[in-house]
Amino acid sequence: MRTIIILLAAIVLTGTTAQAKISLPRLTVEGQTHPVGIDVATPRFGWQIWSDRNNVVQRSYRILVASSMENIERSVGDVWDSGTVISGSSQWVAFKGHPLRPNTEYFWKVQVATNRGTTEWSHVSSWSTGLMCPGQWQGHWIGLDSLLPDESDSRHSRIASRYLRREFETAGCSVRRATIHICGLGLYTLYINGHRVGNGDVLTPAPTDYTKSVIYNTYDVTTLISRRNALGVALAGGHYFAQTQNYHTNVRVTYGYPKLMATLFVEYTDGHTDTLSADSTWRISAEGPVRYANEYDGELYDARRQLAGWTEWGYDDSKWMKARNVGAPGGRLRGNVTPPMEVYEKNRPVALRRYGRRYIADFGTNGAGRIRMMMRGQAGDTIVIRHAERLDRGDSTLYTDNLRSAEATVRYVSDGQQREWAPEFTYYGFRYAEITGTGPLTENDIVRELIADRMDDTNTDFHAGTTDGSTMLNDIISCARRGIRSNYKGMPVDCPQRDERMPWLGDRTTGCFGESYTADCHSLYAKWVADICQSQRNDGCISDVAPAYWRLYNGNVTWPAALPFACDMLYRQYGDLRPMQESYEPIKRFMEYVEKKHQRDGLIQYDRYGDWCVPPESPTLVHSKDPARQTDGRLIASAYYLYLCRMMEGYASLLGHTADAKYFRHKADAMTVAVNDTFLVNGRYANGTVTANLLPLAMGIVPQNHAAALSDSIVSTITKRHNGHIGAGVIGIQWLMRWLSDSGHGDMAYTMATSDTYPGWGYMVRQGATTIWELWNGDTANPSMNSGNHVMLLGDLLPWCYERLGGIRPDISRPGFRHIILKPDFSVKELESITVAHPSPYGIIRSNWKRDAGKIVWNVSIPANTTAEIHLPNGRVKHIGSGEYRFKCRNGL
Repeated sequence: MRTIIILLAAIVLTGTTAQAKISLPRLTVEGQTHPVGIDVATPRFGWQIWSDRNNVVQRSYRILVASSMENIERSVGDVWDSGTVISGSSQWVAFKGHPLRPNTEYFWKVQVATNRGTTEWSHVSSWSTGLMCPGQWQGHWIGLDSLLPDESDSRHSRIASRYLRREFETAGCSVRRATIHICGLGLYTLYINGHRVGNGDVLTPAPTDYTKSVIYNTYDVTTLISRRNALGVALAGGHYFAQTQNYHTNVRVTYGYPKLMATLFVEYTDGHTDTLSADSTWRISAEGPVRYANEYDGELYDARRQLAGWTEWGYDDSKWMKARNVGAPGGRLRGNVTPPMEVYEKNRPVALRRYGRRYIADFGTNGAGRIRMMMRGQAGDTIVIRHAERLDRGDSTLYTDNLRSAEATVRYVSDGQQREWAPEFTYYGFRYAEITGTGPLTENDIVRELIADRMDDTNTDFHAGTTDGSTMLNDIISCARRGIRSNYKGMPVDCPQRDERMPWLGDRTTGCFGESYTADCHSLYAKWVADICQSQRNDGCISDVAPAYWRLYNGNVTWPAALPFACDMLYRQYGDLRPMQESYEPIKRFMEYVEKKHQRDGLIQYDRYGDWCVPPESPTLVHSKDPARQTDGRLIASAYYLYLCRMMEGYASLLGHTADAKYFRHKADAMTVAVNDTFLVNGRYANGTVTANLLPLAMGIVPQNHAAALSDSIVSTITKRHNGHIGAGVIGIQWLMRWLSDSGHGDMAYTMATSDTYPGWGYMVRQGATTIWELWNGDTANPSMNSGNHVMLLGDLLPWCYERLGGIRPDISRPGFRHIILKPDFSVKELESITVAHPSPYGIIRSNWKRDAGKIVWNVSIPANTTAEIHLPNGRVKHIGSGEYRFKCRNGL
């Protein structure tokens, strides 16, 4: 009999008068701290509870919302006083006060009673509303709705930045608050009195389908307003004036020419308000230094054309044109639901090599962003910066074949002055940069600025300690983290380097779950879920790319499945049901479309992509031509549709749609029979690929009497046909790793993950990759499709690492980690220790285990107001409350 020694580091309160320390360290509105300008009529509050004691549970709360700091400090909830609410809920607590007003800042705090005592009032937090509805906007969309000489709407589109300005004076009394609500399409920068506005924001606003919705940003600019003022806005094309036009016109969407909408409110201490809006009194010029900014091709900046002082009072704009009222983009203006992009990391080259008049800068890792450089040269000299992920053979030139038609080039024309400069309206995917046309350079003259959506990735730890000292798994996870951040650009995109950079749905079906462990991506995915719904046609079909910059309405199942999967992720990982509530009808229409369009004989008969990018038989192929490696698309589509029916049955019941739940259950049951009758032959599904057998097992389709044999078949196929390596593409890899651990083959999963021979993630690392490739054979395949910075092949690697090796996973019955399942896979003999942390909405969850002298020592940390179940190596389950715990278990594995 195994002996299990359990040491609980709990402090027993019985018999002591010591007071528990309890505080509320983190307050959120709509999952964000201090959000500004949100158009949410019923915002939801959240707070984390911290205590130095175990088993802390909230009993009640009281929320105060006030219209002023003075009121909230006096505990006067003139907007809402919830009173004492008997409830354990501490996340997504809905506001129930007086109707919120547009363009208003609100202040709030909360007090909580727990079983260990009552907290003091929390610190005061705040949020502000946007304009809430279209009627609050004043003025017009302004710009120039036409091309100018030397501009083009060609395959390599070119349009100069539009510069707009307006001067104004304030009234004589003091300014109490000044707020601007602004949208510049496609991208903009805003200046007031010479100061850049935006707290480090870049590439604003976030991209959308501009015919459906248009995001605006809100800024508090009180400190920038003086007696005499100048507003300046620079506009670039972004996705609005598309990078590629009149090429594949049945696919690529362009929306129009750069334009501006803005409203500034200046509130005075005497109670009155001045309003300044975009209208034809503004002045506009296209003669400034940014001659074009194209996301694919780069930026041309002519410093000789700088408009010195154009953002300041008194600038002579008499030669500028009057701005014109132009057509609206069509979409509804809405406050930004996800924080803007920012420069989140800066690094200098690890090497700078000179080849004649050229320099090659190596930044050591692949990433996405821009270079900020000290520009030197004579007037008229052109400094050229080209970007690439790899070097060609010989390591003295850039490898650019995989950029396809993208030029990915900065051109800076010098005015003879030395200055530090970076492109404003583009980003590049690169590790290497070639620089020509400049004077002598050193590493100190160059900084790479990495750009991604602003999100917190602290306390998202994963570290594996191994018996042989290998760091391969840690290196792979580092590659994954870099790639994920590289591909967050106001939406999840597929790659940052070539002429694509599209928000493909299929890359994130399971990937979104893994990404939620590497950063707080709630707001980004909540925004993207809305983008996907807006891409839906009236017949229910969803584009494989959303926003639908590429119109790819193929009508398949697996790529649009990202919509319900992302909603499911937001509920499971964050406890937020609203995205599913708002997407329920679009998902239902999509399911009805697929059934009507593609169901025959009980199966979904159409699939567009198959098991995309399965490892091919030849190192030069992108897609396998070997039938033995290809999985029947009907099986893939039917299995996914069946799985979605099961998922939607659960959500229909949760949302009170009883008839729908019955409908989805019936569909799933009927399709289970059809799948098994059609594809389960001679003990395998279809032709017996890993993916063909795996999907029915992972999705609960397999009859019980066939499960063991099918499991053995998958293991045998991996071992014999694939020599212990990955034998699945994008579809199979979304399920493989977790299934292997759950079926008792965690050691095989670990070997597969860390093998440094082809194909696998370890092979990529051994070949020098610092981000995950698009293809398993990305170093040898046709360059037309071998991005070096992709996420679609990550599949379920990250969920496996965090949920199986580290053991942290949410319980769907109490989502958002309100109840935590801690169940590590201790069976991997090569692992000596695992350290994992996850910042859940309730606080940081930690699971750290190691082998020590024949025992497993396991330390766990459970946030207050949550519970957990601990699955010990011998199968016993212990139920615990919040706090710090330590377990020692004899290693009887």
